[in-house]
Amino acid sequence: MDPEPSGFERMKQSGYSTVVQVEENGPKSNKKVLLQSAESIGSAILYGVCSTSMAFTNKAILTSYKFHFPFFIMACQMILCVIFLEILRITQLSNIPKYSLKSGKSFAWPSIFYALHSVTALHALGGMSIPMYAAIKRCAPIVTLILSVLLLKKRVPNARIVSSVILISVGCVVASLGDLEFDSKAYKYGAVSILVQGLYLTLAQKCLEVMPALQVLHISSYNTTPFYVILCLLMETEGISHYKYFSDIKFLLCFGVQVSIGVLLNYSLFLCTEKNSALTTSLVGVLKSIMQTVIGFFAFGGVQFSALNVFGISLNMFGGILYSYSKYMEKFKVNPESFMKPV
Repeated sequence: MDPEPSGFERMKQSGYSTVVQVEENGPKSNKKVLLQSAESIGSAILYGVCSTSMAFTNKAILTSYKFHFPFFIMACQMILCVIFLEILRITQLSNIPKYSLKSGKSFAWPSIFYALHSVTALHALGGMSIPMYAAIKRCAPIVTLILSVLLLKKRVPNARIVSSVILISVGCVVASLGDLEFDSKAYKYGAVSILVQGLYLTLAQKCLEVMPALQVLHISSYNTTPFYVILCLLMETEGISHYKYFSDIKFLLCFGVQVSIGVLLNYSLFLCTEKNSALTTSLVGVLKSIMQTVIGFFAFGGVQFSALNVFGISLNMFGGILYSYSKYMEKFKVNPESFMKPV
């Protein structure tokens, strides 16, 4: 008597077949996840370090050396960036495609908003202390969050995130009321700066879905260079020709560092947005601004303390921390395994 067929043989005899999908979970898969995590975290850290350094070098140029020529500063940064990227392209160290009017047109609006953000941010920093500048910049995630809902069709945030946004906004208003060195013009520039920053980060994220960060930076540099050069020639030529510190080695060194960091900051910003998201890039800006605030209270001659100003900045900082924590918990709740994966 033949033995009774097994369950598998009975299924086979009945015409059933089973497809077993084996998910790769070996050393190669783990290595890929770790590499992605390292790229994500590394790009965020690079952007944070560059952004923090940039605030202080800009402040040194604008305050210590009274070099109030934002279009000239940005023109130098973009020209250096174009030269650097063209060297990479010509020597084939990077596969960046050659710039064309078609590619420039595809990235026109993000380039316009980026140019506006750069200039308005420099004007804002020139008229306010670093702690207050950091408080203003902490409002950037608010704009990015609203735009991500309107333009990228993201879902409306939860109550905790809304509460943190309110804290950030109220803290910024309270701090400005207690600012003993209040400059209304600088605050207006700061408000415009965070608005256009949110616009270009959101639009850049859409472009980064189809283009690598280096190509986006290449196109953006070409698009914005004529804008800065023309405005520099029209508005700053006379002032630059009479500037007295061009023979000062310390100024030249500081200016060279500032321009170089500016180029690296541009790349790190697009890289962080590519490896993470526009919102994560804004959150990194919130976290690094805490360090800017602490150091800024004592740098460049210090800040005139006011109880209302300190309370407002503290409230603003707490809102920023709560916002970052809420966004992390939101993602962790959806996917606990994403703790070590790109945000």
